This record gives sequence, C-alpha cells and structure tokens, in this order.
Amino acid sequence: MGADFAAVRERVARLRSGLPALDVASAARDVVVIASSSRGGSSIFAEVLRRSPSLLHFRAEVNPQLRLFGCEGDEDDTVPAEFPIPPGLGLALGADCGRPADRLDDDAAIDAFAREIAARLVLQWPELPIELGPVLADVRACTAPGPFGDAQAFYARFFARLAARWPSFHPGAYDLDRRGIEGIGPSVPFVPVAPVEEPPYVLPLPWRHATPNELATQPLIIKTPSNAYRLPWLRRLFPNARVRVLHLTRNAAASINGLYDGWRFPGFHSHEVGNLDIGGYSDTTPGGDRWWKFDRPPGWRAYSHAPLEQVCAYQWTSAHRAVLAETASDSFSLRFEDVLGSRQRQEDAMGRLSDWLGAPVHDKLAGVLAQGLPLVMATEQPRHRRWFARVEMLGPVCAQPEVRAVLDALGYVGDPTGWE
Repeated sequence: MGADFAAVRERVARLRSGLPALDVASAARDVVVIASSSRGGSSIFAEVLRRSPSLLHFRAEVNPQLRLFGCEGDEDDTVPAEFPIPPGLGLALGADCGRPADRLDDDAAIDAFAREIAARLVLQWPELPIELGPVLADVRACTAPGPFGDAQAFYARFFARLAARWPSFHPGAYDLDRRGIEGIGPSVPFVPVAPVEEPPYVLPLPWRHATPNELATQPLIIKTPSNAYRLPWLRRLFPNARVRVLHLTRNAAASINGLYDGWRFPGFHSHEVGNLDIGGYSDTTPGGDRWWKFDRPPGWRAYSHAPLEQVCAYQWTSAHRAVLAETASDSFSLRFEDVLGSRQRQEDAMGRLSDWLGAPVHDKLAGVLAQGLPLVMATEQPRHRRWFARVEMLGPVCAQPEVRAVLDALGYVGDPTGWE
C-alpha cells in the first residue's frame, strides 16, 4: 500500500515551516540537467560538482518531490511535455535548492538542520509518527554549533536514538559505511514499506539555501537519471531558464554491471509493482518478487520475467536513446571514463565543462579530483574495470544489435574488452 502523498506533502510543509524557500521554478535562469542512465556515474559526478562554489544544486534527486506532486507516469517514468505544472512544486523544490555548508553556526542553525532532517525522514518513513520535538532533541544531543565534522559519526549517534524509539527504523537503508552502523537497528535485510524517496536514503547535511541573485546568475545542476524521460517537460517546469543537457555517458558493460549489482543490493527500490520473476533477482533478493528497481523505461513490463542482465541492458539502452532523441544544439557530452581517468584527462574534461557551463569550475575541482572521487551510492568499493568479473555474461549482452546501436551513437566502438 503506497503512502498518502497529500498527507505526506502536508507533513513535510509543516516541518519546513519558517525555513527559506524560493519558487525555484520561476527564479532559475540557467538549469543544467545531467542526463544519464542509472549507474552511469551521475551520483559521483554530481558530488564532485557540489564542491564548486560556482554551481547550485538540490540536496538530492528530485524524484521524491515529483512523486509527491503527482508528476510521475502511471505506467513508466515518462512525463509528457504537456503535463500540467502543479501549484506549489516550485516552492517545494526551492526548499532543497542551494549548496552544502561545512558548519552549523549557532543553535538556530541546528534547529533548522533538525527541521530538514525531520522532513526528510517523513519522505523515507511515512509510516512512522515523526514529529519535530523528538528529532530536534536528538539532533541537539548529537551535535553542537561549529564545524559539522564527521557526518558518519553524527548519523551513527543519531540513528542509534531513532532505532531505540522505532524498532522498524533501519539504518541499513542509508548511504552509509555499513561498518559505522553495525549493531544499530534490525539485523534482517532492508526491504522498504512505502517510501516516497528511493533507497539508499539521503543523509541531510548542513546546507545554505540559494538566494534570488544566485538563482539568477549561477547554473542549477539537476541529477536524476529518470529525467532522461522528462526533458521536454523540464523545459516547461523552468519557463524563465535556459535548460541545457549534460549527457553523461559510460560504456555499456560498466553501467550494465553496475545495474546488475544494484538490483541485487539492499537498495534502489523504485516501485512496488508485484508479479516479478526476474532471473538472478527475484529468486535471490528479498522483495525481488515485487520491487522494481531504478527507472521504468517505456515498455518495462515486457521485461518483468526476463533475465536480470536483459533488464539492465534495456534500462541502459532506453535511457541513452531518450537523451539522444532530445539532445539540442547547446548540449554537452562527457564521458564518465574521463572523470575516472588520469589527472590530465580529468583536467581536460573539467576545462571543457567549465567553458560550456560558463562557470569557473575547473580550478576549483582540480584539488578535489586529485584526492580521488567520492564514494557515493556505491554497492561496493569501486575498482578499475570491475565489470571484467562478468565479461562472459556482459560481452554477449553488449553485442546485441539494440545495445550495439546505442554504443555506436555514443562513440564506444570496438571490442568491449578494450573499454575502460
């Protein structure tokens, strides 16, 4: 049984009452949509871009807000261009718009931080009786004014309190190092009940909300793979903005392998659809008989009884076909392999990106890339050519004509064993 979206909207709005919120849909002047397939590197890439003070972001993906406001296809993730823009959506998105902060300046900042955490918890656990008072007390007990410090340590302390209050609360649903939360909450694998947000759940961090001047002068980055099926509608959502597409590509073998791992991982549940019999998933993974994961491309139901590798190939192929069909003259294509590559390749890629964005991100990100890429939404520790462990399965999948056609369009040619 799904969540009551109207009730959840009301609870979230009440918890966020008094916090800064601009109507980002009307205020934004430059919107950049990172369009990619799921497991195409967009989470890591967006986290790198978050380190630049020249760019604005949402706290996380926009799917939860679109779902709350009914901007989600009944059958798949397509939102038609003519779909009405719901009143209030721009303000709800604006509450999440800004950039990360590294400190909580005073008690008022801690209270605002607690409000954001409480609102996010409602999106993740709508069945729990989440109220501001107890959450505020827990947050105050787990942090103090000043530099925020170690987010992992903060959330380990905070989650221990939540798990003691609500036995069904499961820290394993979050994008955290599992070693830091061992022994907190249930020991059984996590299977969601009726969330609005898709797991792994977001961990709110200290945040500075965007100002009207920033929205008028700085690019707003949007990272949500399902947006591949919403690009014409997104142009209508931001009527006063130049909406550009940053097409992030990654070779099919690496992305399909990441999808394969993600389907078998205790997270990434997107829709409870029932009646699934996906070989390699439904027979191995808790909830695998009913939970679809990642995006729902048009025609996804035809794969509800297919082998998992075929499901993943269809998701990769469909997303990039959708982006290629909508790419305009002012789009920009970037290979995730360049972001993963040598220092020179990284600098060249970020230099080209800076020129296209019209924002000085290159120099700001050089030091970040030198320290290594952040670990975000990962099913395991990244390693070079991790997909080679499944090359016997992935080689034939990538050789399928429909996959090969998209690879050719994206410029990935030759034998897959030569890809990075």
